[in-house]
Amino acid sequence: MEKTHWKKVVSDPNFIGEGDFQEGEEKVLTIAKVNASETVATAEGKSKKAVVHWAEPGNKPMILNVARSKNIEKVSGSGYFEDWPGTKVQLYIEHGIKAFGEVVSAVRVRPYKPRIQQQAPVPPCTDCGNAIHPAAGHDARWMATYTAKKYGVPLCADCASKRKAEAMEQAAPTEETVEIADDNREEDLL
Repeated sequence: MEKTHWKKVVSDPNFIGEGDFQEGEEKVLTIAKVNASETVATAEGKSKKAVVHWAEPGNKPMILNVARSKNIEKVSGSGYFEDWPGTKVQLYIEHGIKAFGEVVSAVRVRPYKPRIQQQAPVPPCTDCGNAIHPAAGHDARWMATYTAKKYGVPLCADCASKRKAEAMEQAAPTEETVEIADDNREEDLL
């Protein structure tokens, strides 16, 4: 089930942002052109920014910043905007970035040529229906894959913990089992 992130509705509808990605999704897009001085309206007001436009239809353009530009330069092999069209880049969301006195998430460009094809979004948790989030030092995609192997379905960390506790509870000996085991020990001694 595809979910609608609030940022998709509330944020700038004209430029790509966190709300345009499902949890764990990465996009491989091809640069069609770079407009070095496009007028954009941001929270600070209207200003001129460098903007990347994509060859793949239905994808919002991306405002360039230093980090994105450096990584596109690494992928394309050139620091010149005019050389970037035709370059495929891999976009993802990085969480926990400190900016403007807040911790935010941002669209980032991988600093290497795309190694993936378009990946499907991480499925929701089978038990609770919520998004699977990073946990235990692993990303959401790893969690979904690991729990699918272990439990047969993708689970969030909370539901995986519940299933583990239930399995341990079922495997734990009951008082009756302990009594029978004690009786068998006495018979073995006799």
